[in-house]
Amino acid sequence: MKHRPKPTMPWKALFFGAGILLLALVPAWSSASSEKNAQSYQLKLNKTLKSLNDENKKLQIQQGMEKGLLDELELLDKQLTDLITQREDQSRQMQEAKEKLPELAQQIQIQQHELEKIRANRSSHLRLMYGMGSQGILKVVFSQENISKAQQGILYYGRLIQARNDQFRLYAEDIEKLRLATENHKALLAKTQSLADILAKELVQLEQKKGERAQLLANVRDKKALHQQKVEELQRARGILGAFVDKLHSALETISPPTTEAPAASQPEQKNNKPLAATPPPEDNAATSQGFERILQKKGRLVPPIGGRQALNRPPGLFYQVEKETAVKAVYRGQVVYADWFRGYGLLVILNHGDHVYSLYGHNQKLLVVPGDWVEAQDAIAQSGDSGSLEGISGLYFEIRDKGQSVNPRHWLGS
Repeated sequence: MKHRPKPTMPWKALFFGAGILLLALVPAWSSASSEKNAQSYQLKLNKTLKSLNDENKKLQIQQGMEKGLLDELELLDKQLTDLITQREDQSRQMQEAKEKLPELAQQIQIQQHELEKIRANRSSHLRLMYGMGSQGILKVVFSQENISKAQQGILYYGRLIQARNDQFRLYAEDIEKLRLATENHKALLAKTQSLADILAKELVQLEQKKGERAQLLANVRDKKALHQQKVEELQRARGILGAFVDKLHSALETISPPTTEAPAASQPEQKNNKPLAATPPPEDNAATSQGFERILQKKGRLVPPIGGRQALNRPPGLFYQVEKETAVKAVYRGQVVYADWFRGYGLLVILNHGDHVYSLYGHNQKLLVVPGDWVEAQDAIAQSGDSGSLEGISGLYFEIRDKGQSVNPRHWLGS
């Protein structure tokens, strides 16, 4: 039995034509809305990061953690940070003052040399005048055979007197210059000494704060009750950090980034000129046009955040015991989604690497990035320290979270 062809419906033809029209308009619409879409994503991301940060701080206050042992350490850490910053500023000012001292000393030496030359010329001039006697001008004038030569002698003698007056004037000017240079030298020396005194006082205060912190840590070690409190505080801080990362991940997942290429990473800017958050790399591509691999492709081959040091196990992460101000480096390319104080971890940086993978860097002394910054693998993002640490041991706490769960960082790092 033969089937008759179905008649073409007018509405299907209409939809087909509309579809063709939409396909023709897609490139123009995409180009026109790309910039607006990117800006909208920037605003959403910044707003999300701020909301999560505010929520985390409110949660900490509601749970009463400000009355715990970590509060005392936080206060001391912040005071130490302020004093260290002031010490660096004073040291820089004092160094600038010292660098000007050799220049002033050279100026004084030059003036003294010129002064000696004028004194020598003045002495020879005085000897000449003394040799001519009190009637030297009369001898010059009346010893000539005619009036013309006498007038010429008077002219020469006048020039000699003018030269002497010029020498005296230069002598007086150089003495004034020497006096001003000497006063400037003394004023700068006094300023340098004043800066040194201020720096000495601040160093005393810094040592006093360190002593207070050492006493606090000694009390923690001496009392078993405080040891238990330390464990509970750290467990609570770890739980809060895990919940915070989960919320951060969930919030970022709700934002649909534009399908534009990720910008090239740039060096962190100063805090007084914070950059906006950059567009993250699209997750539907295995690599960008610039040839970046996904972090999942680098698993087991990531360069450690601190090289040349053996990491200690501190579940669920690792601890690198290093001196303060050691450079802390990003293990892979990513965007800074958190850079601030976090209870139990001190100054903390969290990087979003895409594919639901985050890396965490805690107990830093100084942060070199702000939320929204893009960093490349092995870019310096912080300086190690002991902020927020109950042990008082300088180093870096490092952790990796995959899909919200803590994982063994050793499985991600290379040998």
